[in-house]
Amino acid sequence: MVRRGALSDFVDDLQVQGRLTFTREEAMAALGVSADAMKLAAWRLAKRGRLVSPRRGFYVIVPLEYRKDGAPPLDRWLPDLLRFHGAKELGREVVDGVVVVRVDRRVRGVEIGALRMSFVGLPARK
Repeated sequence: MVRRGALSDFVDDLQVQGRLTFTREEAMAALGVSADAMKLAAWRLAKRGRLVSPRRGFYVIVPLEYRKDGAPPLDRWLPDLLRFHGAKELGREVVDGVVVVRVDRRVRGVEIGALRMSFVGLPARK
């Protein structure tokens, strides 16, 4: 079981360092907890609007000034999400309110806060 506030303290420490993302494995190692305990602690922080998880195992810290938006600006966390997937951004545009990101590999779309994103991978080679 995660000590009450342990994940919150971990998140605060990352934010003080200027980081707004982390992985489940990183937090579990730092806190010395099981996957189930980590999941429960993250769920509690997400319920309070402190965290969002656009991908299983990847978390975005939501600073107070971005709570009403549901997430910090895209440029603050998208590079880390793509690195988490081993993908590289090739370009970006907004189409009908959806952010379309061209990437070098297949990545599923994301909804985070009011933001909707889709990823378009390179076409398969013949």
